[in-house]
Amino acid sequence: MLLVTTIPAHAARPGPFEVTESRSAIGNKAAKPPRIKNRCFGAEQIDKEGFLYPDQLLGQRFSQCRIANSRLVNKNRKEWTVKCGNMLSAQAFQINTGAHFQLHIDARILGGAMKKTLDYSAKSLKRACVAGDSRLE
Repeated sequence: MLLVTTIPAHAARPGPFEVTESRSAIGNKAAKPPRIKNRCFGAEQIDKEGFLYPDQLLGQRFSQCRIANSRLVNKNRKEWTVKCGNMLSAQAFQINTGAHFQLHIDARILGGAMKKTLDYSAKSLKRACVAGDSRLE
C-alpha cells in the first residue's frame, strides 16, 4: 500500500522564495537595513504541517538549539519556544498564507542581557531552485 502525504494549501513548501530579512540591532550596533534574497528551502527545513524549523535557523549561529515546545495555533499559525544551550532562548511564530509566509523570532541572549528580533517575509517564486538561491541564514 502506498501512503501519500500532502502538504496543506496554506503551508510553506520546499522550493525557492524571495525573502525579505529584517534584524534588530544587538547591543550598541546599528540595525542593518532589510535585505532581499532568493532562498531555497529544502524538505528537511519544513515540517509536515508546512512550517520552518526555527531551531535550524538559530542553530546556524548558536550551538545546541532545540525546540523546547511548539504549538499549532491553527492551520495558518504555529508558535515555538527555542533554547540554544545557556546562550539563547527565543519565542517564534510563523504565519502561512498560501504561497507566502512570515516568520518572527524574538531572541534573548545571555539571559536577556541582549535582545534581537529576526523577521522573515517570504513569497514563493513558483519555479525550481537554481544555483543562485542560497539557504536561509
